[in-house]
Amino acid sequence: MILIIAIAHKKILLSFWSVAIAVIFIAIGGWLLTPESQEAKNLKNELNIIVNESVGAISNMDKTRVSSIVVSKTSGGWDVELSLNADKGFTMISTKQLMWENAIKVLESASEINQLHNISLSWIYPVLNEQKNIEDKSVMSFTIDQATRDQIVWENLEPSVLPDLVYDYVEHSLLNE
Repeated sequence: MILIIAIAHKKILLSFWSVAIAVIFIAIGGWLLTPESQEAKNLKNELNIIVNESVGAISNMDKTRVSSIVVSKTSGGWDVELSLNADKGFTMISTKQLMWENAIKVLESASEINQLHNISLSWIYPVLNEQKNIEDKSVMSFTIDQATRDQIVWENLEPSVLPDLVYDYVEHSLLNE
């Protein structure tokens, strides 16, 4: 009799945990599938306008400037990931310089949005891959936080110091050729 009660108790406990786990998965799945908030859509639209007004809607290689904008709500405000198509300079060094200059233009205007916390910016540029095909890849990326942006005097910022002011600066070797 005790064995039967123990087995029944185990089945009830197992059923309880199965239901609890299912409810958690449904809740998480529903949260992940919720449509983007109106606030997030408005912020993306505002950032798209800032990029287009700061550095143009089309790169000099005839690509739409904004490749993607991703926003996410955090306790400190909004984190933003901008992926932008870069302009081509006369040399790779001048191309890198253009990326820095254009990043400063975008960041200066975007910094006026007070609710932005971290801004991650990635420049997309055509690169020859291992199969000798050209593909668009991120050739420069970095993140800058609000505290750092608030301390910068944008009008006096020398573009070449940008890598020293940001976090997680990554540069493709192509930009040094």
